[in-house]
Amino acid sequence: MFHQWLLSLWRTVVPSLVGGALGWLALRGITIDGVTADQISAGAVVLGTGLYYGLFRALEQRWPALGVLLGSTRQPSYASSQHRPVRYDQ
Repeated sequence: MFHQWLLSLWRTVVPSLVGGALGWLALRGITIDGVTADQISAGAVVLGTGLYYGLFRALEQRWPALGVLLGSTRQPSYASSQHRPVRYDQ
């Protein structure tokens, strides 16, 4: 179970690192009047991370080996919970 959690965390961190690198690159040469460098960088991080993750998750469905670009070719699996939901109205 803990291994699956680490795997899912790693597959989240790798696209975030790519997005961060894109944000860093955005600070090196893009200038827009009325927009600060921090705003450009933040937008590039969010957009880059989302696009990178979405693209490689989709490609991974057809070519599983591309999962390595998300940090691991293994996808985490989550066991269904057999616990009853907590009720707070009692």
